[in-house]
Amino acid sequence: MMPQLLYPGLTSLLFLLFALQISAHMMISSPPPLGSSSNPNLRSSDIDYNLKDPLSPSGLTYPCGPNFDLYSVSPQSNPVATWAAGSSQSFTLDGGASHNGGSCQASLSIDGGKSFKVLRSYEGGCPLKRNYQFSIPADVPATKKAVFAWTWFNQIGNREMYMNCAVVDITPGSGGKGGWAKKPEVFKANIGNGCTTVERFDVEFPNPGDEVARGGEGNFASPVGDCGTVNRGADSGAGEGSDSPPAGDSPGSSTTDPTRPSQPNSGAVPTTSACGTKTVTAKPEGTIVFTRTFTVTW
Repeated sequence: MMPQLLYPGLTSLLFLLFALQISAHMMISSPPPLGSSSNPNLRSSDIDYNLKDPLSPSGLTYPCGPNFDLYSVSPQSNPVATWAAGSSQSFTLDGGASHNGGSCQASLSIDGGKSFKVLRSYEGGCPLKRNYQFSIPADVPATKKAVFAWTWFNQIGNREMYMNCAVVDITPGSGGKGGWAKKPEVFKANIGNGCTTVERFDVEFPNPGDEVARGGEGNFASPVGDCGTVNRGADSGAGEGSDSPPAGDSPGSSTTDPTRPSQPNSGAVPTTSACGTKTVTAKPEGTIVFTRTFTVTW
C-alpha cells in the first residue's frame, strides 16, 4: 500500500505548503517583465517560474535576475510598451507575500542595464497595494529597448533584494527640464555589496531622488554599512493610499523633514550608515505583525 494512502492528511499538508510556496513574494505583472508568462515575446521554454524570488545574496543575478540574458536575444527582448518622455506611467504588482511591506523604487536604464536611474521612490507600504504611479522625465533621451526596473526591500523576513525588469521603448518628449541627468542611481543592498537593510523597518533610501512617496506605518531606518552618499534633500510626494498620479498622491501624508520625526512607539534602535549613526524608533515589544495557523489531521 502506498504511504500516502496511510497518511492522507500528509498529502494535503504537502499540497498546502506547495501552494503557499508558489504564491510567495511579489513581482511586476505590468509591464510584463523578462521571463514572465504574460510577456508576449517569450517562448514557453524561456518562461521563468521563479520571478517572485529575490536576487542572489551574492549579487551574481543583479541586475534583473537570472533571466536578464534574454535582453540580448530577439524577439524575446522586444519592447512590451512604448512610453513618451514627459508622460505619466504606472506599474502593477502581483503576488501573495508582501512581508508587511517595505520600500520600493522604479528606475530606468538607457544603457542596456549598466546603470539604473531612479524615477520614483516609494518609502514604506510597498508593495501593500497593487498599482503605483511614476513619471518619465521630459528630457530622457529617446531610447530603443530601455530597461524599466522595479526593486523592493521587504520589511519582514530575510534581508533580500527583489528586482524585475521590462523592456520598453522611450520616444521623444518636449525635451524640457526633467532632471534626468541628476537622477540618482538605484539603491542596492543585501546582495553582497556591503550594504544591508534593517529588519522590521521600511528602509529610508540614502538618495531617493526628487520624487518620493511615503506610506506604511512610519517606521523607517537607514541602511547599515557602505550604502553610498546620503543626499535626502527636500522630499516630495506623499502616501501611497490612492492610485492618483505623482503630482496628486494622497495629499496630507507627505513631509519635507528628511530626519523623519520619531513615531509614538517605545524603544529606539541605532543604525549606522556611511554617514554616521542615526536613531530610529522601533515597534513596542509584543506587537503582532501577522499570524498564520494551520491544523492538519491524518
